[in-house]
Amino acid sequence: TSCTVVEQIFGIPAMGTMAHSWIQMYDSEYEAFKTYGSVYPDNCTLLVDTYNVLKSGVPNAIKVFKEVVVPLGFRPKGIRIDSGDITYLSKEARKMLDDAGFEDCKIVASNSLDEYIIRDIIIQGAKVDTFGVGERLITSKSEPVFGGVYKLSAVQKDGEWVPKMKLSENISKTTIPGFKQVWRLFDRTTGKAISDLITHHEEVVDDSGAYTIFDPEQTWKQKTIENFIAKPLLIPVFKNGECVYETPTLQEIQAFCMKQIETLWEEALRFENPHGYYVDLSQKLWDCRDRLRKSMSSI
Repeated sequence: TSCTVVEQIFGIPAMGTMAHSWIQMYDSEYEAFKTYGSVYPDNCTLLVDTYNVLKSGVPNAIKVFKEVVVPLGFRPKGIRIDSGDITYLSKEARKMLDDAGFEDCKIVASNSLDEYIIRDIIIQGAKVDTFGVGERLITSKSEPVFGGVYKLSAVQKDGEWVPKMKLSENISKTTIPGFKQVWRLFDRTTGKAISDLITHHEEVVDDSGAYTIFDPEQTWKQKTIENFIAKPLLIPVFKNGECVYETPTLQEIQAFCMKQIETLWEEALRFENPHGYYVDLSQKLWDCRDRLRKSMSSI
C-alpha cells in the first residue's frame, strides 16, 4: 500500500490496527481477535467497536490477551475505539483492562478526530493514550483552499533587480515589491518569536541595538524593538539550475518544526481568537513600497 511505500522511502513508521472487515469475515469476534493475536502477538492492538465495545469487544480482547498474547511471551499493545462516546467508553474500558491486569494496555481513539474534539475529550477526562487522526488532517477540513498566488515582484535588468508592484484598492492585495529576504526576530531573553520581518535581499538586520519595523497593511503602525536576535529564514535551494540544498530527513524536519512551535507565545496557539503573529517590513522596504505606490498612482 501507499503507507508501506512511504515507510520504505521516508522512514515513517507504518502503524495501524485492523479493519472492521477483518472481524466481520469471521464467524465470531473472538475468533477474529484470536487469529490476529496469534499472527501479531508482539504488536497486538484490537479494534473493539465492531459490535459492542463494552459487552463483547473489550471482554473478547481481554480473553485473547490472556489466552494467546501473554502465553506467547508478549504484552498486549492496546485496543482501539472507533465509534460511540469516546470519553465514556474509554473510561469504562480502562477499568475493565486494569481489573484484568492489563494496566499497561493502551487505549487508542479514532473516528473523524480533530484538535477541537481531542481537546474536549481530554477536558472530559477520557482515558485515551493515543489519538488516531486521519481524514481531518490529510484533507485540511477547516482550511481546504489556500488563497495564495504568485505575483511578479522584481525583474533583472543589466544585472540589477528592479522592484515591481501590483496596486489594489484593497491594501492586502497590494503586493510587496523587490527581491526579498525574510527574518525571524526572537526575544533575546525568552527566546520567543517577536515577529517575522521582510527586507530587501541585501539588507542585514542589525540586532545590536534598537530596530523599527512597519506593519505592511496598517501603514501608520510601527514598532521599535530592542534586545532581540535576528535569524534569516530563506536559504538557496537551487542555484543556476543546480540543487545546492541538502534535504533533511523527515525526522529532522519534525524536530525542527517542534522546536519552532516552542518559540511561539501561548496566546498565538489558542484555538479560538489567537493573538495575531505579525509579519512586518523593514524601513527600507516600506519606503520602497511607498515610493512605488506614489509613482504608480498617476499611471
